[in-house]
Amino acid sequence: MGTTQDHRKCAEECVAMARAADDDNGKVLWLTLALSWVRLAEHVARTTNGLQRSDADAEQSAVAAPD
Repeated sequence: MGTTQDHRKCAEECVAMARAADDDNGKVLWLTLALSWVRLAEHVARTTNGLQRSDADAEQSAVAAPD
């Protein structure tokens, strides 16, 4: 899976393609694809943040646990 930044760059490229499209169907197609890339970027961000929080919680529990 790519990074959030990679996915947002793909979304920007799709928006540029939508602007260059000659017809409304092409614009809709490119903008729909851009939205998919944005959603994927958001999913990666949530997943990455969730994993980082889980790791931090595990470390904190290990430190706080009595021996």
